[in-house]
Amino acid sequence: MRHVAVASLCLALLSSALLVSSPSRAEAQTATDQAIVEQARSWIGTPYGAYGAYCSGFTSLVYREFGAYLPDSPASQYYSGVPSYGEAGDLVFFDEHGYGISHVGIATGHGTVIHSSTYYGAVVETPIYLIPGYVGAGDVL
Repeated sequence: MRHVAVASLCLALLSSALLVSSPSRAEAQTATDQAIVEQARSWIGTPYGAYGAYCSGFTSLVYREFGAYLPDSPASQYYSGVPSYGEAGDLVFFDEHGYGISHVGIATGHGTVIHSSTYYGAVVETPIYLIPGYVGAGDVL
């Protein structure tokens, strides 16, 4: 019986939290996240390094469109955000060679990442598991 009371209390608290939170804020965030992914996709096929589109340069170029100015290295970008779960529009970071964060891209929210790749020589969208050394993700907006 005690477990039922605790579960009911938790459900009541969750319901009140959902009623208090602003749905327009959540919808706006989702729209921004999707806009970031679409902006990143518009760069697909751009040669690596063109217009400054090396990995962290690419993420900087995309986020600049949304008023966010990111530092110039993957490691600096890692420390400029808030840890996240790698949802759409979040930055995702990799330690490809075991010497620290060396690569960054933008999560799509569907298990892929859009990134400027030296391997492919261009901005591409690939499954996240194909990039070695996943470190974590960050939300910078």
